[in-house]
Amino acid sequence: MSQKLAWVLKRFFYFAIILAVAAGTVKVYFLWWEHQRLLNPEVISAVPYTHTERIPVRGILIWRETVVPSKWSGRVTYPSLEPRRVRKGETLAVVETSKGKMAVRAEDVGYFLPALDGAEGKWAYKDFWNDLSPLPRSPLPEFFPQGGTVEKGQAVGKLIPQPQDLRCILYADVAPSHERDIRRGFIRLKREDLGWAQKVDVRVSRFHGRTVKLYVTLPFFPADIIRSRELDLLLESEEKTGLSVPETAVIHREGRQGVLQVEGNMVRFQEIRGMPVEQGRFFVTSGLTPGNLVVRSAQNAREGKIQLW
Repeated sequence: MSQKLAWVLKRFFYFAIILAVAAGTVKVYFLWWEHQRLLNPEVISAVPYTHTERIPVRGILIWRETVVPSKWSGRVTYPSLEPRRVRKGETLAVVETSKGKMAVRAEDVGYFLPALDGAEGKWAYKDFWNDLSPLPRSPLPEFFPQGGTVEKGQAVGKLIPQPQDLRCILYADVAPSHERDIRRGFIRLKREDLGWAQKVDVRVSRFHGRTVKLYVTLPFFPADIIRSRELDLLLESEEKTGLSVPETAVIHREGRQGVLQVEGNMVRFQEIRGMPVEQGRFFVTSGLTPGNLVVRSAQNAREGKIQLW
């Protein structure tokens, strides 16, 4: 019995020694790997970068419009159910009466929409500017069907006379760069994320802390825009030039923001100014020059001597 116990203990100590050696080897490897990583950090160059601050905003649209009535009762059809530009005297709709087909014609040049949304005559600047209430949602237009019936005096659509200014009311939480533009009487807006922003004249502005309420004149007025009384826009600032580094290269020490800059075979903390931007980048406005090398992952690096090659 004692011989069997001795054999078991011998085997136990044998495997324990093997495990200890293996664990020690792994630990030594990781210590070596950590040393090599600190000694040979991945570095990257600060590159020139242009940044524009973009803020999504929703605006409500203001325009002059007139409801177009039918002078007859009957079955109504339209040349098109799409918003379109029409000439003065152009046929907007045709009403089939007992006496034949009658044309409803445009009394002015403008955009015609064979629909109403119920806000006609109720959607004006004075209704939305004087208080700080959230801007209303635009009601959905109800399009008149082809072949529907209309009574004398009932609407067949509405006409938005052209030319006229397309006005817009919007709220925005602005950055200092936007505020400077507003104080100078304009902002930069565009309809989509593609294309160039256009300068837009500010009619009136009201600041409430960082939030501003704006009444502006838009520099565009396409026919398709009359489908809705609201519009999603992008508010842009003037382009700024600077440098870009990965956001992972930026660290904070004792209330200061900076990077670990590489000079020769030494790494030192360099204070910078800037802000995070899109796609995991950091926009540097001061503290670095083009081509400066910085450690890509600053949180896992240290100052001191390194070996780049």
